[in-house]
Amino acid sequence: MTTHNQSLYCESCSQYPYVGRVSVGEEDKVDFINQFVKKRFVTMNHRNLSVFCTAPDIIGPPKFQNYGELFYPSCSFEGKYVERIDGINISISPWQNKDFIINFVNLHTWSKTTSYIDIEFHEAVYPIRVCIYELYNPGSVIQICAQDSNNQWIQLWDGSPQIVPTSRLFSPPLSHPCNFKTKMLRLVFKESSPETYTKIDAVMLIGTSELILSRNANESLTNVLKRINSMYSPCHDDVYNLTADLKSAHLDIVHLQENFSEYCIICKSNIRRITYKSNLKHKKVSQEVIPGYVQPLGQKYSRRILLKSYSNYAKRMKLSSDEPKELSRCSLSELPDEILLIILKNLDFMTLCRMNKVDTRFNNLTRDPELYTRLNIKIKFRKNMRNIFCWFTARCKHLRQLDLTESVFGVKDLVNFLENCGRNLTHLRLSDCKSVNSHVLLKISEICKNLKELDLSDCERINDEGFSYLERLNGLEHLDLCGTFIKTKHLCKILQKNQEMRELHLVHTSGLNINAVVIELRNSCHNLEVISLLRGLTSQGLNALADCKNLRKVTFPQFARLITDDNLDRFLSSIQRLEEICLRFVDLTDRNLELLAQCKNLKMLYFLRVGYEEPDKYSIIFEQCLKLQEFYFLWCKISDDLVNEWKERYPHVSVYTYY
Repeated sequence: MTTHNQSLYCESCSQYPYVGRVSVGEEDKVDFINQFVKKRFVTMNHRNLSVFCTAPDIIGPPKFQNYGELFYPSCSFEGKYVERIDGINISISPWQNKDFIINFVNLHTWSKTTSYIDIEFHEAVYPIRVCIYELYNPGSVIQICAQDSNNQWIQLWDGSPQIVPTSRLFSPPLSHPCNFKTKMLRLVFKESSPETYTKIDAVMLIGTSELILSRNANESLTNVLKRINSMYSPCHDDVYNLTADLKSAHLDIVHLQENFSEYCIICKSNIRRITYKSNLKHKKVSQEVIPGYVQPLGQKYSRRILLKSYSNYAKRMKLSSDEPKELSRCSLSELPDEILLIILKNLDFMTLCRMNKVDTRFNNLTRDPELYTRLNIKIKFRKNMRNIFCWFTARCKHLRQLDLTESVFGVKDLVNFLENCGRNLTHLRLSDCKSVNSHVLLKISEICKNLKELDLSDCERINDEGFSYLERLNGLEHLDLCGTFIKTKHLCKILQKNQEMRELHLVHTSGLNINAVVIELRNSCHNLEVISLLRGLTSQGLNALADCKNLRKVTFPQFARLITDDNLDRFLSSIQRLEEICLRFVDLTDRNLELLAQCKNLKMLYFLRVGYEEPDKYSIIFEQCLKLQEFYFLWCKISDDLVNEWKERYPHVSVYTYY
């Protein structure tokens, strides 16, 4: 009986990665080799968001545990997934914090171009399968190529872009045979944008040590695998993905290994073909550890079986069939209302809408105001928005959070909704709502007395009178005024009245004296934790910011010549609670770098057009900032060889590069 690798990585393996082998035969043998990415290479001129988001974490095994389910990116340009109903986006899910990178990267600069990423594996093989672990917006990979011994790229597969709602393991049937060994693959992506980019978790290459061919000269190896695959997934109709059914993923390859002589022959040196006898014995698995790759401290990879055996699969099926057939049943309608409400709180909006049609009782339960404490709406048509406001008015008596980002509505309709449902609001987002004017702010100041978060970014119709109404609020903790025209005097008065302010965003504000604002923050808002600025900061302002000891996240503007290295040193040495920082247009000194490395709580670091003569010395940050998770180099001169070296030495850090 064939023995083979039950898992491509396991808890007992102290080093990663290693090559899993399945040896078939005695004198003449072929090894089936399974391996993950060792290095990645990105073109210096790429402008594709899929490449940008994929490159940092494509090295090594998959990290996500629940393929086939929705993936909610922690650093997403689109944010939390919402239900889509006839072009209307509605969700009652908890809010996600805004992505910090949005504060300083203009996402509209991402050009919609086709780009690629080259990936290197540990050992050259004859490819028989390329498995792509697609996390977010699957379907952007449109071509897979392999590099031959002449450094030429040969196409293995190409296809059209797809739209797939959930994460998946994508293994396209390789339509072009590969009769040469390779350890270099190229993944080509379709054009991408902040709304359509794909994020890939890992890539696994399954190949053989010798060239194998179908025993039937008229049948390709890909068609052999398709034929075997249909034995395990007879009801599956996705002809473009051989691992669409996760329960039977790779069982076709296992079956091929166990019945090799029935399906295949070995072709050595492209000259002689060796036929296997049916009674040949099979060698045991060997697990060859690649030296120099130590598993991160405290990290244990999942024991999920990525390459399953048919025998174990059949055994599980038998055990399942032996279980008792009669199960205890409990009718949902027998549960008390209190329990049903707890269940309903965990449902999405679309499911709630369906549940209210079950019967009168569920119709009443799905109207309970406790189910609608958070409401996220994005609607582009004013008439639709009026109807939506009316529908939710009876249900949102306990509304706490309202997000209307980019929605189109009438001022009167919004005011009516706030008068009915806005008195308990603590969070209100009106980002890029072109209808918002000074009258809206007047009503917000009169109705929403409990507001803690207010987002008015890109609301360009608000004048001085409108901003003056915000001085009536006294509990604001988060305020986003990016892209507005607020004057310095009004902002300073707002800060004086709202001394619990913890987060303030002022990117793309016009006519502000940033230094006066920062000084007011130092004097009035002692709990300030997050601030993003764009331009105008001088040494005076930076010194004032250095006195805000609780700062955790800072986006600096382009540094002016008036800011000296001493001022920057003072800031970095004073603010030791920093978790995220963005430095823009600055030439670092050795002292700056040393002080940055002393920020022990640093989790995310962004360098935008930052210059430094010896980039390899950035290693001090990796070594001393043990909590570091993400390091961005935007328009910085960082070689991909250096990035690969960092990924090898510090695999827990995602390194993003964009040129």
